[in-house]
Amino acid sequence: MIWDSQISFPDPSTVNMKYMILYHGCVMAVCVVVMSFVSAGFYYIIMPWYVEETFTKCYTKGEKAEAIWTGVPMIFLFLLSIPSHVLLYYSGSRKGCEYLYNLKVVGHQWYWSYEYFVGAKSFSFDSYMVPISDLPLDGYMFMDVDKRCVLPANRLIRVLYTSVDVVHSWFIPSFGFKNDCIPGRIGSSSLVINVPGIYYGFCTELCGAYHSEMPIVVEAVPALEFDSWLLTVSMEGQSEENMETQENVSELGVVTKD
Repeated sequence: MIWDSQISFPDPSTVNMKYMILYHGCVMAVCVVVMSFVSAGFYYIIMPWYVEETFTKCYTKGEKAEAIWTGVPMIFLFLLSIPSHVLLYYSGSRKGCEYLYNLKVVGHQWYWSYEYFVGAKSFSFDSYMVPISDLPLDGYMFMDVDKRCVLPANRLIRVLYTSVDVVHSWFIPSFGFKNDCIPGRIGSSSLVINVPGIYYGFCTELCGAYHSEMPIVVEAVPALEFDSWLLTVSMEGQSEENMETQENVSELGVVTKD
């Protein structure tokens, strides 16, 4: 959950975000230890019992001291890199895993497009920010959209992301999920939402005059509810396509008669 004047992380809704918070705590603990040793050294220097010559010789001519202040930071950095690489692996595309759903996020100036791929079927829609004049009483100003991105909870989802004009960034704090949408390139990440709910995000890459009017709203629902929503939306999309086809055919007929 996110609230005003928050200085901590939001409640994690994915395993990745959970371990990112844990990793942040470990890094901060290492920083505290390092700062403690550095502060102790400064404290020793400024004290009256400090003798400059003895201290200088110890740290400039002592091979053991040089080895310690070179080797210990290297060990700390290596240990910190291990969980970091694990987090990068699980947030990226996972080889050998079966993705039940595929979502493609396309950035535009200044709105988002979502394309769903389930088997051989696919459909898409655009998501715009709701204007203040049309905002409902329970809505959030500059945060709500006309069409939410609906995703299933507790399912492995492949998220593809790209852009058609400039660089955008699809970011949702509760997911620990931030992907840069670059024109001409298609990136891939993995997402598993553990808790159903409504999650808000925004574009975090300066993309033009209306950069602040590109909110993201993801509604995570149970898998059965998502399947029924998917069926309903796909049928609506097919009916709209059929209507457009009929209109085009009728227009062609009129032109032919003329």
